[in-house]
Amino acid sequence: MEASLRRIESVALSERVYESIRTAIVRCELSPGESVRDRDLAEQLGVSRTPVRQALSRLQALGLVSGHEGGSWSVAPMTDHDIHELFELRRALEPLGLDHAQADPDIEATEIEEIASSFDEFGDTIDVAEYPHYFMVDHEFHRKLVALSRNQRVHRFYAVVESEIDRGRHFLSTGWHGRVDETLREHRAVCEALRNRDYDTARDALISHLRTGEELMSALLHRGRGPAT
Repeated sequence: MEASLRRIESVALSERVYESIRTAIVRCELSPGESVRDRDLAEQLGVSRTPVRQALSRLQALGLVSGHEGGSWSVAPMTDHDIHELFELRRALEPLGLDHAQADPDIEATEIEEIASSFDEFGDTIDVAEYPHYFMVDHEFHRKLVALSRNQRVHRFYAVVESEIDRGRHFLSTGWHGRVDETLREHRAVCEALRNRDYDTARDALISHLRTGEELMSALLHRGRGPAT
């Protein structure tokens, strides 16, 4: 997997600095709770401190970093409370799309089939080299489920926490051996129910997937994969 914190060109500098640091946090290359200095990040990226500070301010608004007195920064930690809140939010928002699809006969069959076929390209196991692509498909799958709600406010609110969700996805999937393959099977259970237009079963499978994710992430946190604060 290509490192996120590498020297970048000056084209669209501020945006690229922001995306580089955000990706490093999401991938847990910058660990939860880790102290970071704008000077060090600027040196790694080969840029001045100004765009780094701008990026850190934007990331603070997303809840991915915390600013401290004296101009220091730290990557937002993961605690049991953080994990519970994030998954509680996901269990509230993601099934809304399935509920709407079940109640709305105008939802196109092609849209449902597109979502149901999200993981067809993968075999029974995911190779480490496939992780970046698999995580992208995983991300889009859950986003499409939310989009089925046809509620733009729900969709926008979900977008606010997508980076936190992505960070949790990397944290768990790369820290718990075999979890990626387990998530593939859990996703396919949702997809199979969708193909059959069995929305109740799809909803149950989705909730089960999210509850399992919360339980394993909490266990991983206490096992020492990341700092609990």
